[in-house]
Amino acid sequence: MFLVSGCTSLPRISCGAAGFSPPTEPGGLKPAAPLRVENNTILNGDKVLAGPFVAIDSVDVSASRGEVAFSAKRKDNFDIGLVALEGSPLKWVPEDPADEVDVKWAPRGNKISYVVRARGGDLVRTVHIPTAMDLVVMFPWSRITSLTWDTAAERYTVLYSTPDASERTEVSRYGGEDRVMVKPPAQKLDVTIEPLGPDAIVLRPNDLRYDEKLPVVVWIDSDLYAWNEARAQLMRNARVAMIVSRKNGVRPNEPWMDPSRVFVVGALDDRAISIVPDASVPEGRYREKGRILGVAPALVQSFAACHIADQLKRTSPTNGISR
Repeated sequence: MFLVSGCTSLPRISCGAAGFSPPTEPGGLKPAAPLRVENNTILNGDKVLAGPFVAIDSVDVSASRGEVAFSAKRKDNFDIGLVALEGSPLKWVPEDPADEVDVKWAPRGNKISYVVRARGGDLVRTVHIPTAMDLVVMFPWSRITSLTWDTAAERYTVLYSTPDASERTEVSRYGGEDRVMVKPPAQKLDVTIEPLGPDAIVLRPNDLRYDEKLPVVVWIDSDLYAWNEARAQLMRNARVAMIVSRKNGVRPNEPWMDPSRVFVVGALDDRAISIVPDASVPEGRYREKGRILGVAPALVQSFAACHIADQLKRTSPTNGISR
């Protein structure tokens, strides 16, 4: 067991989870009935409106239309459904193969908006329910964390981040016109983002030099597109190629990646130095066994950011392992 040193702090990396809060009519009106969610089922009092589902992401009510919009996981992904507040057959908005989440009624009650977790970044789709007309606004390489409508239902405010920049706030018309960034990101990395198959992206320095070979960090994360403070700290302190991947097993395959200097964060890989969660290790320490470093689960990412940068400062470029 070793004591962690060399880092002034090891901030916890928090992980958000989809939750449900009691819905209200836009503008602060209460729903016309005691709508609630229990056991992934939507109920009006004791009357079942929809479900049970595998999971429910979000629910919103239009009291003026007497209609409930919801995001539910029926099998493999989240889809958007509609049901009358007093009960009716379910209607499903034409589905996307990606998750559709965070559904909201616009204040005037005839439009809904929701976020599609599309490949290549999130997008916002608005649907005019009476006509089924829809509009899409793209947010490339992004993860949207919130969307708020104005009272006229003409514009919305989006809070989102990207792998190369922290959260920022943007306002636009619901069709995507007149987009204005009202609060820029507080932090930004000087990197290029490139796709690497369907489940991974690469972040590399913009000023890649001729014949340069970068150490590689494979960072396992189910969320490719959100800003991550620990990854940003590492990329500010070390010149690396960062592969962010939903799955383990991605290997360096570019001429500017050094396959002899590879770190994997969050999974075991016998061909690399692996930093993995170990519940038996107390906070502030780590366990080293060969090329595997075990860390308290809550601190894997923050430890990796410090440890890898420190190792790369002290090691030779031939193998990346301390002597």
